[in-house]
Amino acid sequence: SSGINAEYGVEPSHSSEVEEVAMVNSIDVEKLLQSAQRSVQVEKEVPLTLDIGSLAAFDIVPLDSSKLSKGKATDAYLKELTRDNTQLLFNAIFALPTEYVDKVKCVQLPAPTTHLPREKPIPKPKVPTKWEAFAKSKGINKKKRGRMIYDEATKEYKPRFGYQSSANDKDQNWVVEVPKNGDPYKDWLAEKVDKKKENVAKNEMQRLQNISKQVKSKSDEISQTVKQAHHSTASLGKFQDKVKDEKKAKEKGKTKKFEPVVGDAAAEKAKSLALISKISSSGVSVNKSKAANKELGSTMKRDREEQRENRKSGRRSKAGVKAQTKHFDKKKGVVSGPAKKKFKKGDDR
Repeated sequence: SSGINAEYGVEPSHSSEVEEVAMVNSIDVEKLLQSAQRSVQVEKEVPLTLDIGSLAAFDIVPLDSSKLSKGKATDAYLKELTRDNTQLLFNAIFALPTEYVDKVKCVQLPAPTTHLPREKPIPKPKVPTKWEAFAKSKGINKKKRGRMIYDEATKEYKPRFGYQSSANDKDQNWVVEVPKNGDPYKDWLAEKVDKKKENVAKNEMQRLQNISKQVKSKSDEISQTVKQAHHSTASLGKFQDKVKDEKKAKEKGKTKKFEPVVGDAAAEKAKSLALISKISSSGVSVNKSKAANKELGSTMKRDREEQRENRKSGRRSKAGVKAQTKHFDKKKGVVSGPAKKKFKKGDDR
């Protein structure tokens, strides 16, 4: 000990202090070794609910309230609980089958069991173009064709369309066949060029129309989303600031406006009096002949329905008896009615 003290320049009177410092350091090291060499096997009365696919663990056991009211003890309690639960999660992960990918040990996680909400809504499908809608209605399946085709005239492969294609080769297309009833003095080569330009312009216009439809649908979705965000506030967007050049969203559906239940009694009284005066005023024209014809038609309809029901039930209505003036009995050869004159078979009637 004297050699050590002489080497480090420590006086013999201070040897007790050096021993105490060394003892404290040895205790700290032992604690660190114990914490590092703790067992990975954690036992809990209530097992955790593990979702390995989401790398999540759920502990349903309530916290000890007696340990949450103390300062440093609370932190130590929460750290201890977190450490045990994390250890159980890692134990479950290391229990999965492993494989080496690029000399790195990996595990294949299972599918998640916890349904988490999406950050953004599910994207809506794009608006189909005219050709896509037509192909779907006719059951046409798109088949990818090769870009190069074999040209029989030149005995080589050329692009199907565009630059250096056989259709644009002036050496091959220097002559055009005139139709049977066509004008022989007409410039058919110029007409072919004009038709090609028209087709190109038509395709470009349809392409721009498809783009405008998609942009319009997206802008409508954005405006509706902004509207929903504004109405999600407590004031239903009344005091919400608007963005620069923000357009007002269109109201979809029919909106009904109702009068308040409790309101101005004087205004309600004036409104009722105005309605009564409008009905009772002489300015309201009534078509008397039309009203009489309508009433007469409804009366005749009721009579016809009554006669129909009487015929079904085997009874005669009073109107039917009054209207009947004569009735001829074929078996007896007698006509009954107001005249009550009897006839015999063979008599002149």
